Amino acid sequence: MNKIIRLYDAGLGLLIPCPSGVIYSNQTCGNVCMQPEIEGVFVPLDAEDGWRALAAHFEGPKYMGSGAMLGLDQEDADVVDRILRECRIVGIVTDRARLVDSHEAWVHAVIGGESDWSPFTGFGPYPRPGILTWPNSD
Repeated sequence: MNKIIRLYDAGLGLLIPCPSGVIYSNQTCGNVCMQPEIEGVFVPLDAEDGWRALAAHFEGPKYMGSGAMLGLDQEDADVVDRILRECRIVGIVTDRARLVDSHEAWVHAVIGGESDWSPFTGFGPYPRPGILTWPNSD
């Protein structure tokens, strides 16, 4: 039996894919209510303002309040990266090569490395993939 943790109300966090024996899932993609899953570990990112800003973008006029879309564009990636910088989350950026696989509350990212302020250590070598996730807007 799979061990599954649902992140519906976990706030903004980073999923690091790796063998862990635990599957993480979240409700994503606005009103479409997808339920993607990945094995790995979940790192909470202390940034409530960040996930609220991300939710506001995907609930805003570009998506007519639905948050529902499959695939991000460069503008969305720029917004996500700007919000991460404003929240002082360093070393994590959107994975521009995986925008088509990303959507609201499930954004493929690149983890560039660790620093003295990283909430995680020992997951190298870097760069490595990750997924940014936060509460869905539906």
